[in-house]
Amino acid sequence: MKSSAPLGPLAMHTLPWFALLALVVGAAPFAVAAESVTHSSLLVGALIGLCIEFLIIRLPFFKRHLALRMLVDVLALLVYATLINASTGALGSYLLALFLLPLTAAAIVLSRLGFLLTAMLVLVAYLILGTLTPHTDLSSSIFIIRLIGSLAPALIATGSISLLISQVQVAEKQIRDLSTTDALTGLFNLRSFEQILKRTHDKAAHIHAAYSIAVIELDNLAEVKESHGAEASDQMIVAVANAIQRSIRSADALARLGANEFAAVLLDIDQDKAKVIAQRIRNHVYAGTISVANRLLRANVSIGVASFPAQPIPPDELFGSAELRMRQDREFRKPVR
Repeated sequence: MKSSAPLGPLAMHTLPWFALLALVVGAAPFAVAAESVTHSSLLVGALIGLCIEFLIIRLPFFKRHLALRMLVDVLALLVYATLINASTGALGSYLLALFLLPLTAAAIVLSRLGFLLTAMLVLVAYLILGTLTPHTDLSSSIFIIRLIGSLAPALIATGSISLLISQVQVAEKQIRDLSTTDALTGLFNLRSFEQILKRTHDKAAHIHAAYSIAVIELDNLAEVKESHGAEASDQMIVAVANAIQRSIRSADALARLGANEFAAVLLDIDQDKAKVIAQRIRNHVYAGTISVANRLLRANVSIGVASFPAQPIPPDELFGSAELRMRQDREFRKPVR
């Protein structure tokens, strides 16, 4: 079952408190209402069982499997709540509110599907308690009303928590995406590109592999924006981004570094292959057009490439070399006036 990954650290700190609260509430009948305990051995077994589960699930093996650990914790709380209530009067127990613990835990640390399955298991547990309660007819309207009255408020409250958690996770993902990608093209931004370039360089240097950097500049963006407006320039940027993506592999990383500048990290590509890819990019960009006010506009790009280990220099210097060659390419192709 898929857990709520962004809430993993929260779960690690929250679930122990849920377990501690469950143990305190479960042990309370011995201290303040011993006469309410109808099956003391079952209650003691539940207390010991939850303690054992709590210790086992925190062994080093489960630290590497956080999703499994959270799922087992939730199920253990559910079984514990069922046993505690079974030992203190079943549906007549004053500890039925214990079912809020597994429901709330599931809402916080599991996916919405995990929460729904937990809610179904709570319903099954309630039915089991009904069979253990004398003079209870599970098909009677009184039992159904009692079932709804007992579980509906808890399910609504914890369901709202689950929905809120899901919305928070979506918002967190959007924030993470905005911090790593360009809003217009969806490509990596400068910050992400620098991180990718460093990781790629470190790995290539370690295993003696090759990689290349291609720096691409959109030459006529300013003219398009001045003549046809910002919307047309945005269309051209997106068209160029798509053309570059079609020219490289999915394993390569493409970023938009500025208004009219792109860069690609090409994995396992030496200098000769990088030049071929650069020409492919140029061809794909030039072949594409955008339509503005019944006019077809073409983009022009300048490209520079640099490769490691042909140039055994740090990644920032390698990028500078590719950028210099891009400027040289732009000057070389500038029409003579």
